[in-house]
Amino acid sequence: MLRPEALAAGLAIVLLAVPAVRAQSEGVMPAPAGQVACSFGAFVSETDPAGLNVRAGPGTNHKVVGTLPPVKLSGDDPPVRAMVEVEVSAGANGWFRIAKARDNEMLTDAPPRPMFKGSGWVSGRKLTAKSQAAAGRLRPDTKAPAVLSGQDGLSFDGDTFVQNGRLLGCSGKWVLVEYGLPADSEALSGLEIKPAAKAGAEAGRFRAWVDRICATQETSCDGG
Repeated sequence: MLRPEALAAGLAIVLLAVPAVRAQSEGVMPAPAGQVACSFGAFVSETDPAGLNVRAGPGTNHKVVGTLPPVKLSGDDPPVRAMVEVEVSAGANGWFRIAKARDNEMLTDAPPRPMFKGSGWVSGRKLTAKSQAAAGRLRPDTKAPAVLSGQDGLSFDGDTFVQNGRLLGCSGKWVLVEYGLPADSEALSGLEIKPAAKAGAEAGRFRAWVDRICATQETSCDGG
């Protein structure tokens, strides 16, 4: 039979270990509750020929005030994907307030398509972003632990990341992005994904907070 002193010592060890286990299993910080101010450029990833609905408020219960064209594919081999570019000024519950929608004529090689150019809300599931950050973080803070790390200078501005990302939330110039890269993607081999990045995400998907958002599709930029 264990002596009381031994039992107490064992219990103390267990209690000391609990915070460490909890920290290791901590998931990426979710988007702030309610409406928050943001400032970054994003791209419309909608592929439905009918386009993306823009609503008067953050949710499908709000009326549709306009539409944005879907991704336009060029005749090149492989085709170039031209996405409508928008400016984001706020986020709320997975929705984003956008404005100043425009085609990138350098990519479409055609006159601008008719589209809604005012301010409205769209679902983050149909938006993507291009980040030149070297790491995706647990929280929107440069001192927060990295949960995604690229090797050999890999950042999140490649076509694979842009095409397979969707936006969950934002805070200032930070964006919470969830990625679902194909299993055979070469980008996966150069990416270290911590368990925290997968916590709460669907199987095969991972998420992180990223900054240095680049609003230009066809070239690199410093991300601001």
